[in-house]
Amino acid sequence: MSGKAALSKEAIVAKAVELMVERGLAAVSLRRIATELGVSAPTLYWYIANKRELLDRVAEHLLRSGSGGVSPRPAKGQPWWEWLAARTTAMFRMMIAVRDAPQVIAGNRPTMDMLEGVDIALGELVAAGFSAREAQEVFFVLGAYVGGLALEWQSEASRESEGTDDSVLHGAVSDSDRFPFLAAAALERNSAMSTFEYGLDLLIRGLRSRHEELVNQA
Repeated sequence: MSGKAALSKEAIVAKAVELMVERGLAAVSLRRIATELGVSAPTLYWYIANKRELLDRVAEHLLRSGSGGVSPRPAKGQPWWEWLAARTTAMFRMMIAVRDAPQVIAGNRPTMDMLEGVDIALGELVAAGFSAREAQEVFFVLGAYVGGLALEWQSEASRESEGTDDSVLHGAVSDSDRFPFLAAAALERNSAMSTFEYGLDLLIRGLRSRHEELVNQA
């Protein structure tokens, strides 16, 4: 690929995602992308102003791909809380599957192309009885939960892949005489999804309780 005419913003973002998946976020730079695409680095600036815009576009790409087919609106007859749970679950699955996705999405701002979808989603919660401000807080809280837990699990996986020896710690935690409650908890090792689903259930229950308060106040 060579020359400005052969490039597109989508191709640049796709290459950035490819580099991130293969080598991690540290490998993503405009210079490296230019090299991979066979163009000079200044050529990319026709499409992407700087690395911050690039990462926002990468975040947009990941968020769209991570929707898992979940609609920006609840399906006909679908309760709002089930729709929220489905959206959040799809996002978490994407976050733990794509290397360094939590770091990219944590610092992003929605692009202009995403604002309509964001507004539609907020409108669904407003229609359910939340204020616009509180609806936004709902998505902020769910996003922070997903990002934080995904980062934790990816970091844990990285620790294991690096061959870190935690055998002494694991042995101590399994010692029921010294640490009876830790040992009891360690009998069943949680998976990323089981921990996620436990926390999501608590959050959804809390949101439904808050919704009931709002309805009763109306």
